Amino acid sequence: MARLLVGQPGFRGKLEKYAQRFDMVELRPVDTSLPGPKKLASWRSKVPPAFAFSIVLPKVVAELAPGNAIDQALHQTIESARVLQASCIVLATPPSVRPTAKNRDQITALAERLPKNGQLLAWHAGGIWEPEDVMETASRGGWLPIFDAAQEPLPPGPIVYTRIHAFGQASRLGADRIARAAERLAGRRDAYVVVDAHVAAKVKSGLQATLSEEGMRRAVPSLFRPGGPLPPLADDEED
Repeated sequence: MARLLVGQPGFRGKLEKYAQRFDMVELRPVDTSLPGPKKLASWRSKVPPAFAFSIVLPKVVAELAPGNAIDQALHQTIESARVLQASCIVLATPPSVRPTAKNRDQITALAERLPKNGQLLAWHAGGIWEPEDVMETASRGGWLPIFDAAQEPLPPGPIVYTRIHAFGQASRLGADRIARAAERLAGRRDAYVVVDAHVAAKVKSGLQATLSEEGMRRAVPSLFRPGGPLPPLADDEED
């Protein structure tokens, strides 16, 4: 594998300290806005060139609601992505967006309104979508479908974007789950992996161990348990 980029949905503390531990961050302006261009440019300057920013489209866009609000939210997201030199733009549709013909067409049309300048467009479908529906709709619109690599097969291709969740039965991320995820990531050119914050560091170390030069011969830590939240990355307030 050329690049394994592991990060959290958001960060705490100083971004430069976060970037010493992780390779990417998924920014989720679901209910609030991202900072202005000056602050975003400061964030970009504080991390290595290879560090990846991923921006989740705002709630008003994800709900596919008509009106001027979508136009404004798209404009702001595109500008934020430009300033951050973001690698990915993510659409996370809620369960209310069901697999109807109208919604499929809107998801396809939405991709056409986003920039085609090398940024990855990825889509996470919430609710009752079947994997086959997600794959077909994503293919029509040019989206990369997002699945949980620890629990679901991933789409073929050199690039994958996955979210690994730790809740319910998955809150005990055992070695078998990490090994399964690693098998699905192996051989990819780029793998963007977003993990719940309280297990992100442990999942990253497990994936790195499994995907090392020795491949699956290296032992994965025997058990990944959340064990409560990790301490903040810094005592300072978020930068």
